[in-house]
Amino acid sequence: MSNSSAARTNLSSDRVTLHRSCVLGEGAFRTAYAGTYIGGNRNSQEAVCKCFKGQYTGLENEYFRADFQVADKAIQYAEEWNDICSRDETILITKGDVHTIGGKMYLVEPLIRNFTKFTSNNGWIAHDEGWVGEAMEAFTHFSYHRSGGNLIVCDLQGRYRHKRYNQSKSRFELTDVAVCSRRCQYGPTDLGEKGIDSFFHNHVCNQFCNVNGRWQRHRATTQWFPKSSSTSMIRSSQARLLNLGNRSTFRSGFGGILEEDSDDSDCW
Repeated sequence: MSNSSAARTNLSSDRVTLHRSCVLGEGAFRTAYAGTYIGGNRNSQEAVCKCFKGQYTGLENEYFRADFQVADKAIQYAEEWNDICSRDETILITKGDVHTIGGKMYLVEPLIRNFTKFTSNNGWIAHDEGWVGEAMEAFTHFSYHRSGGNLIVCDLQGRYRHKRYNQSKSRFELTDVAVCSRRCQYGPTDLGEKGIDSFFHNHVCNQFCNVNGRWQRHRATTQWFPKSSSTSMIRSSQARLLNLGNRSTFRSGFGGILEEDSDDSDCW
């Protein structure tokens, strides 16, 4: 999927200088450092280098193993969205590469400035972003419809890049998206059917929904998780919690749910 028109990648740049003295953002689990590409199509452009903090290296392998799978699935549905939307509503999904620098693994990708969180994977939706937020919310609904009700692409964050003098090149640029699926196939940010339930518990169809006919919609909905703009993660060893059908019993076992704090002051 790296060659897809809906993919935002490192292109031919396979080296980066890490600037450890410049922290762009920090959550509970990960730190994002500034970087600069060396050579290739992105030579001298800004990069972001994301790594897990030492105490969470147990999540590192799970997360990186799933990250490319998540990105490819999101790119697939972004391609389909781009076929039906207006030219200034197209979506690019960032797909980085894992680099080992100083013995530590970093996910390296093109920097996004003026970063905005549109939705999370736990049902939270930003309702103060105008039509831009509505489009992102609709994209999640679209992914559910196009997948036959099997998954949603969620945890949408990034920016809307407005090209004032060339509107046709305006677009959404997203990173760190999540997929919630019925089979829980997409790593620690996949909250399964409970993630799907929680999204539709809060989603109200808007002007971007139901293009080219009525879209499939999840019927029975429950808010399973505390609503938060942060990204919720669950270790694979605790994934059995997602099978619990009673909301009270499920919430009493919340020790297995890990939540990554969002840093609204970051710029990536």
